[in-house]
Amino acid sequence: MLRLSKISIVSFAAAFVLSAMLVDHGTVGAKLRGPGLTIDESFNIQQGVYLVDAFAQHGPLVFSPSGAHEVFGARDYLPDHPPLGRVILGVAHYLTSWCISGSESTAYNVPAARLGSCFAFAMTVLLLTEFCIRRFGWAAAICVPILMISTPSLLGHARLAALESATNLAWVAAMLSLLAWWTDAHPPSTLRACLSGVFWGLLLLTKVQGILLPPIVFLWAVWRFRWQCVRPLACWSVCGAVLFVSAWPWLWLDPIHNIPQYLGRASVRPTLYCWYFGERFADKQVPWHYPFVLTLFTLPVAVILCLIARIKRKLPDAIDQLLLLSIAFPLFVFALPGTPVYDGNRLFLIVMPMIVIVAARAFSPFVAVTTSEIPVAPSTQRSITRWKIAVLVFLAVQTFGLSVVSPYAISMYGPLAGGNNGAERLGMESSYWSDGLNGSFWKQVPENSTVYVAPVSHQYQLQDIMSLVPIVQQRNIRLVAYEYDPDKQKGLLLLIHRLADLRPELQTVPEGATIVAEVHLDAVVLARLIDTSNVRTAVIAGE
Repeated sequence: MLRLSKISIVSFAAAFVLSAMLVDHGTVGAKLRGPGLTIDESFNIQQGVYLVDAFAQHGPLVFSPSGAHEVFGARDYLPDHPPLGRVILGVAHYLTSWCISGSESTAYNVPAARLGSCFAFAMTVLLLTEFCIRRFGWAAAICVPILMISTPSLLGHARLAALESATNLAWVAAMLSLLAWWTDAHPPSTLRACLSGVFWGLLLLTKVQGILLPPIVFLWAVWRFRWQCVRPLACWSVCGAVLFVSAWPWLWLDPIHNIPQYLGRASVRPTLYCWYFGERFADKQVPWHYPFVLTLFTLPVAVILCLIARIKRKLPDAIDQLLLLSIAFPLFVFALPGTPVYDGNRLFLIVMPMIVIVAARAFSPFVAVTTSEIPVAPSTQRSITRWKIAVLVFLAVQTFGLSVVSPYAISMYGPLAGGNNGAERLGMESSYWSDGLNGSFWKQVPENSTVYVAPVSHQYQLQDIMSLVPIVQQRNIRLVAYEYDPDKQKGLLLLIHRLADLRPELQTVPEGATIVAEVHLDAVVLARLIDTSNVRTAVIAGE
């Protein structure tokens, strides 16, 4: 029987509570305000609810030819992502929407769906903590949840109805099976290789990042086991691929057309833009160092300190080597010329939990000393324990900083960027997410007003806000896309500070305009509402 440690259970509870306490996107009576409705959440929630309803209606018959055609061949189904991550959001919506009030007037309960990401984040913390306590001891296990919760990009994504937290969970599950069974001197058994492949299949069913794992496993197995790698690699590959294809009926409705369509969809989607060191880049033209810089710039101080300590402790063993490979390979892939990157570190966020394990291993040498055959005086053991506790308390205090209590954690930069103020001076993006448009912001917008919005990321964005944010409905706020024609659209203008898409003349307050509402993270503007009634046309048009 699998028994979890108390440390893992407490870590799960802490991660879930600290992420779930800020999931409100803009209900009328909320006390704790989370991030505003972000760009892709409406699609993820709608598809998650659709899939859960389909499973409730058809049951196992959804995997029959007729059921698959009815559900996955319908026009309402979007095959832009595999189903598993969205099913998690849909299940959370189904189980919790009845007990989260405030969204009765909207089609979907956004905070309820966001709890799916909170659960996935907490499960990720639980798996990492349990692995570390079994391999490296209690101190490393306690360090893991502290570092995970203190990483703003991980905690911030856990508060959104996005696919990243579910992807991280699937990536961690797939990697932990490799770390546990593929790092010995001998190759894993057939059963363990097949189970590892099942976890890879679940990763593929969550998001396309799963295709990054086969090269890592192949390189590792060939280097570690030489010719003995053939059997486990074959088992791993077959089990993962079979699970992926069989559990996503949309693929086998028309495999010749659908599989290439899914794998090649990045080449046919609209171009996205990044704001990087004060310049605007198309997603396929971003400098090669973007993934490395963004990863370093979003590391919190606790992780940085532990990484420095880990480097000084001992040489990497097999587990460290596989961890480093799983970190380096995705970053190198996204550094290749022509590979699209956008939205900060979102596409390669999977490396963060692996970095956390490496950092937490700063405590593993202490465990080795206290459990080795070399006698250690009781006074020395007590001294080591006291030092470990003191360092962990210090790291925990760092955790309960701005990232835990701020609704804008996803937009935070770390100390290597100089925080958000330093990142702004370096010319980094203010926010990719529109997370500043939460309940606190909408309360400042006049009732019964028409608000022009720039930039608008997709055609459904404004309609989604009006239909899914209760406080916008309650205040009868009408949102209209700004067409950059000041003669026709004078009045309230909402400027979302996604600098890659916001015109330069609107990144500062135009002469004659007055600020009605503003959202800051440190001193960096995330969103600003201005009144342009008295602004000269030439000024706001950038002439």
